[in-house]
Amino acid sequence: MQEGLYKIEYHTVHGTGTGVLYAINGKLRGGNSAFAFVGHYSDRSDGIHVKVSTQRHNPDPAFRPLFGTDMITLMLKGTENGDMVDFEGEALQLPGVNFKAVLTRIAD
Repeated sequence: MQEGLYKIEYHTVHGTGTGVLYAINGKLRGGNSAFAFVGHYSDRSDGIHVKVSTQRHNPDPAFRPLFGTDMITLMLKGTENGDMVDFEGEALQLPGVNFKAVLTRIAD
């Protein structure tokens, strides 16, 4: 996975969302208007493996969590295609609920 700043677009059966994510030295840091995203990634022979968790930083109840809880940990596997990475996986707290995300690199 190329290092840099990515926009992220994600969805589940519960809804959709967007945010930003910065990838550097195996670490992922980012967020959106209500949640911080913190995790790590590794490039392996079978794809890019990610473990990322959410943490609420904005108490405004108008920003509802996608999975119904403020703290969630996602396990994802992705494939890189130029400046884009497609991910699929699920949350440890809600197995069986498919999560999909597309990362598009927007800066170094």
